[in-house]
Amino acid sequence: MFVVTLSFAAVPSSANAADWRAEGKGELTYPSGRKESIDFGFAYVKHFDTHIFKAGEAQLRTNEVPPNYILNVIVNDEGLIYVAEFANGFFKSFDLTIGTHTLSVYPRGSFDADKPYKHLVFELDDRSYIVDTTHPTLKFEFDENGINEIKGSGLIKDLSIRRSQ
Repeated sequence: MFVVTLSFAAVPSSANAADWRAEGKGELTYPSGRKESIDFGFAYVKHFDTHIFKAGEAQLRTNEVPPNYILNVIVNDEGLIYVAEFANGFFKSFDLTIGTHTLSVYPRGSFDADKPYKHLVFELDDRSYIVDTTHPTLKFEFDENGINEIKGSGLIKDLSIRRSQ
């Protein structure tokens, strides 16, 4: 009887451990200088006999934490960026704190019309990257506690910024 009670107590505890929220707040800046707030986060919460995974305004019923979520970024010919989950048009930069992570994208250096993405910098937590494509992506990887890591594709480590160790 003692062993059964311990096993029973451990089941709800581990099931509840999978519920998590990673609230996201930030700001984007349009070319005109106008700023707009960003409200984009993730959640995995129990709802009756199933779970709901939320990414921004979208939600999906599921029985397990999705392994990842990919945020697609588009860079146009003018070097402006578009993220469908953030805005209805192109913008110049954004900053977002999501859970314990930080993301920033901003222009640095001179604009090159032949490679309109080369002047953009992505900062993911404490790492800085330059853009190497007009379609970079940000991949949010999840575990049972929330966002485990954020990785980028179409990005090259920015060696021009040296951080003290």
